[in-house]
Amino acid sequence: MQVYPEKYEQLELSVDEKSFLRTIERAFSEEEMAYFVLHINPRKKDYSAGKPELFNLLLINKGIILFRFINVSEVSPAITNVKALGNPIVYDMVVADITKRLEQSRYLTDGTNKLCFSLNVCFVLPKIESLQIMRAVTDDESEFCRNHLIFRDTIMKMRRDGSSIIKDYLKDSVELQEEIVDYVFQRLCPEITIPRKFILNEHCAVAGVNGDLENSDRAVKSYRLDSKQIDIINRIAKGNQLILACAGSGKSVLLISKCFKLASLNPAENFLITCYNRNLKNYYQWAIAQAGFSNINVQCSTFFGLCRQLLESSGLPVPFGKQNNSYYDGLFALVNKALAQNRIKNRYYGIFIDEVQIFRPEWYRFCFNLLKSKNADDHYFVIAGDKSQDIKNNIRHGKAPWQGGGSVYPEYRGKTLPIEINYRNSKPINDAIDSYVAASKQLALRLNIDLTSDPELFLRGTAYRSGNKPTLVELANFSNEGETNAIGDAIKNLIETKGLSEVDIAIILYNENAYTTSGWESSYYKLSPGIIQYFNRQGWEDPAFLKQGYDAGVTYGSRRGVTVTSIEGSLGLDFRAVVLAGLRPLGTHEKARLMEDFENLSFEQLTEKREAFRKNVNFLYTGCTRAKDELTIILSAPRGGSIYLDLLRDSMGGAVK
Repeated sequence: MQVYPEKYEQLELSVDEKSFLRTIERAFSEEEMAYFVLHINPRKKDYSAGKPELFNLLLINKGIILFRFINVSEVSPAITNVKALGNPIVYDMVVADITKRLEQSRYLTDGTNKLCFSLNVCFVLPKIESLQIMRAVTDDESEFCRNHLIFRDTIMKMRRDGSSIIKDYLKDSVELQEEIVDYVFQRLCPEITIPRKFILNEHCAVAGVNGDLENSDRAVKSYRLDSKQIDIINRIAKGNQLILACAGSGKSVLLISKCFKLASLNPAENFLITCYNRNLKNYYQWAIAQAGFSNINVQCSTFFGLCRQLLESSGLPVPFGKQNNSYYDGLFALVNKALAQNRIKNRYYGIFIDEVQIFRPEWYRFCFNLLKSKNADDHYFVIAGDKSQDIKNNIRHGKAPWQGGGSVYPEYRGKTLPIEINYRNSKPINDAIDSYVAASKQLALRLNIDLTSDPELFLRGTAYRSGNKPTLVELANFSNEGETNAIGDAIKNLIETKGLSEVDIAIILYNENAYTTSGWESSYYKLSPGIIQYFNRQGWEDPAFLKQGYDAGVTYGSRRGVTVTSIEGSLGLDFRAVVLAGLRPLGTHEKARLMEDFENLSFEQLTEKREAFRKNVNFLYTGCTRAKDELTIILSAPRGGSIYLDLLRDSMGGAVK
């Protein structure tokens, strides 16, 4: 039997629950498939006075049982509880809510979209004997007791006779197979799973909200976190925590899963997830909807979306204007002043910030000041980031946004959570990225740039999955047509040879802009039109542009074709396959593209170019680390034409034309 979490000391299990757990473990120790998940709140309900409606979940071949403990030791209140629970209106509503949750996965239903596995919700009275209740209830209530209550003598029988006692609480039905287990978890305890987009043949929209789901929502794939990750999620100490680890370590997964767990345990409190990247926000909103938290107690928005929402909900005017850097600076100044004047009403019991390295220090401090209580014993403030993905170049002089804020703000001493496993990248891709990082540090030394003194920069994890090495594609034709054809050919190979679906693949473009560099045959540099034309010729789904400047309304949850996004827009996301392209302009704007660009400069000029080098190295690192199984890099400048593309050539192996 597998128990989740394995380390459950921090859960507030009663003595009776611990005893019952040991009994269950002994009874099902010989079962080929048996899972027991502690303290879940599948209905996201407040039981009373802010206390969650907690169940323990048992999954076995015969079906699904949820146990809820009733903590009474006197017969009279026990009888009152049994009569209340046995009321068909009450009990049937509980079962109907849980059944509906399960029926929102197509993998758990029959041809009529009805649950095809046996389900029972049982109430455990570990201090009460069955006869003490049976004498005082009606025939109908007695029937309810036999089918849905577990008494002290029932537990004693289980200790004597084993699993058959519990199995009798399930009707004969379709057997629950191992490959279905994760879908039950995803519907009832989403905090221990990761949802993945999966496209069916049906052409239908994605709901993205609670309630009735369309077919493509119901077909979402689900993957279980490993035991270490589940233990981390359930290590739920109050206060401040920093999750600092390499790309691919599952920081974002842990962040949202921790939020889900805490939100289910504190249904009367409000929780906030915020980030900089709109695409990551869309992924979070999609995952929140899948988990059933939409419109309940989990709010998610980008940082500037949060600023607007705070002004609106507090009845304060929201500025209008072209949404450029000066607009966002003005928006933040306005909401920050309103918060200081105590005019912002919203407060949160828990705040979770992802990709915090993108945040400016003042944004980070603003989020901390939105907590309901600044007392570390009465809030959750969890941030996740990776200094190596500072593509906004906000980490200056080695100080991250969460450092140097003064004693009022968290210092994270002893509160940093390192993760040493890379869950995303296959081992060959991870090894290639390791080689790229080492080569970047060597080149940096030649340019008198220090990339080694900060131990938190370029944290690397151990990958364990097999896979293929990255493919480097040298362009024969240095033009828009040449690069877009190379991109399209790479996609075609992934679909036709590797067997990937379009939704598994992302084209990540560093940049495309009006200007170009010497040697480019096109008069401008823009790849998106050529990508669309290639897709049309192949008869593929239209690419899903998750990029600024494209207003088709496509989001992470609604995409059906190959994703096209920027490196910045890919932060926090991953894809089975990535084609990294649009790299020719890298370093052009800052004139930090060639070795000679770093020669004969003043101290001030050299400082700026060194900062540009760090940022551009981080860009490539971020783009490469999005790929799970397949990474293709389009080299759109010849050797000597870009120090960054030469870094990739020299560190990641031979190229394929």
